Amino acid sequence: MARAWWQWGKPEETAVSLLAAHREAPAEVRDRPSMRAIVTELAERHPRTASVRQLAAAVHARSA
Repeated sequence: MARAWWQWGKPEETAVSLLAAHREAPAEVRDRPSMRAIVTELAERHPRTASVRQLAAAVHARSA
């Protein structure tokens, strides 16, 4: 669902969807290159969106 939200230009919905996926299967979001690219792009383009900041922190904290 996150890919669809992203293609529709909905950053908040994309981040919420990825956060839900991350809660269920963190490695799928953290380690899958296509998902990681969306997380990175979200963080660069929408840094003030709360759910985007939360997602970036969750994903990047585990990979550091």
